[in-house]
Amino acid sequence: MSTDEPQPTGWDGFGLISGDLFSRSTLERLQTKSREGLLGLTQSLTGFLEGIDGAAEPDLRHDSWKLGYCCGRRLYWEEFDDEAAAERRYNQLWWSRIILDPQGRVVKCFTAALDPRGVGVARLIIAARLRDGRDIASCPLQAMNQGDAPFIPPEWLPGIPQALQVLWNKVASRESISWFGAGADSLCYFDVNLHPNVKGYVALTIDDVPCRLGPTNSFLPLVQTLLKQHDAHATLMLMGNFIPGNEDALISMLSDGHEFGNHGLVDRSYAKDSRAEFVLALDECSDRIKCLQRQAGVAEEVRWFRAPHGRISSEMTAALVERGLQNVMCDTFACCPVIQDGEFIGTFLGRQAEHGSIILIHMPEKGFREWCFHGLQSLLMQLAQRGLKATTVGHLAQLADYRLAHL
Repeated sequence: MSTDEPQPTGWDGFGLISGDLFSRSTLERLQTKSREGLLGLTQSLTGFLEGIDGAAEPDLRHDSWKLGYCCGRRLYWEEFDDEAAAERRYNQLWWSRIILDPQGRVVKCFTAALDPRGVGVARLIIAARLRDGRDIASCPLQAMNQGDAPFIPPEWLPGIPQALQVLWNKVASRESISWFGAGADSLCYFDVNLHPNVKGYVALTIDDVPCRLGPTNSFLPLVQTLLKQHDAHATLMLMGNFIPGNEDALISMLSDGHEFGNHGLVDRSYAKDSRAEFVLALDECSDRIKCLQRQAGVAEEVRWFRAPHGRISSEMTAALVERGLQNVMCDTFACCPVIQDGEFIGTFLGRQAEHGSIILIHMPEKGFREWCFHGLQSLLMQLAQRGLKATTVGHLAQLADYRLAHL
């Protein structure tokens, strides 16, 4: 960050607001602070990230590109005449930030490493949507739980995604990936030696469908076209609270022969929820899926669930058994939320997949995980070269003559 750019002022002299966190003077000040003072800083930072206060928004033009960034509880807005200028400024900042186009759509967003719960980006999106007159929760944590604002995971520190690629190539295998599957009752793949009819097939599953930044950011039509070009089908794991506004695109996916799985209402772990809380979210998502199936004229049935963040509790397992749902994990995964190289993702998945594999990739959208689209393109080409056909979990289970153990 340049030293002459205007910076917010304030806080306690640690240089966190000035952006000069790693300067010599800042480090000298940090060294003079007591242990108690550092503990107080940590507590203050937590309070700032979880607070709900914001600075008054300046008078912005309707036709401008807008950059918003969040420092503690305060929001700051700047405007630009074109996207390139907004992006240059965006790339100078290290706080949680977003870019809005003149229509108010999020085209790019970034959650800083010091904002692990994604509160900064959520607060900025809430401010933009409140300005547009939407009736949504103003508390970022509440808004994320309700689906009014998305959870955008924090970026990893430089070097970690690249190091993970090296590690992943060495240790990731069907055995190691499925070992991390959420619970012993999870379905991770079909062994071709036990289910010979799955030979030549893999199940393609896509998480976090349809999108979290709004229908205008959706890649669903692009993904649908790509799958059709490769005569491939997929199981889409839906987040129930992000379905509104995407109904037509989702119904079209069903009409093309794709299927839906239940991925909860929002992108968060339900492992610490009470059974009643989880059941409420589980049933609501299934009801919304069945509504789409009705409109598409296909059978109303939800068989598959995927535990968000790969975490599942005994209460969740019991609720799934009661509803005849199977938790589906995978044996083929390229850690695409962290590894942001589409070519690596597609090549790894295409090489790693075996007969009967269940592949997991995340849904791309404009401004978030766009690399996954490149990864999906590369994966489908790799599968074609190897003579493997991508299908749904339901079709793969049918080939395997698989029956849920608790039915």
